[in-house]
Amino acid sequence: MNIDLRKFNYDNTINIDTDVTFNEEYFKGTEIRDIKNTHVEGTLSINSLEELVANLVVTGTFILPNSVTLEDISYDFETEIDENYGNIDNFFNKKQNSLDILSLIWENIVSEVPIRVTDGSEPKELNGDGWQYTSND
Repeated sequence: MNIDLRKFNYDNTINIDTDVTFNEEYFKGTEIRDIKNTHVEGTLSINSLEELVANLVVTGTFILPNSVTLEDISYDFETEIDENYGNIDNFFNKKQNSLDILSLIWENIVSEVPIRVTDGSEPKELNGDGWQYTSND
């Protein structure tokens, strides 16, 4: 998500209200199967010390494997980002006069992924390769 630095107003603030998409590279090696309806709203500002300050709310839906059945399950999330990221030069692309904040957003939403999630449903089959469930007794 590239932010055009020419949009900063006189007090060095940009209002953000946009949808974001993540390609599959982001969730490779994680339990996340997909991310849908990700929306970012809030402000980015540059303070007097030339530091990037984010005040954002990110909402969306993770598609995760059900811990019991391994079928896809939707899990809504919301996270608030209220952080000073330090010197803006660490994020600034001088050739394009822009800031890329997608990695900052990713760092915050990936911490919202639960360790396990289930909708309470039972597996359809209670057998597999070399095993079979017979009873609780």
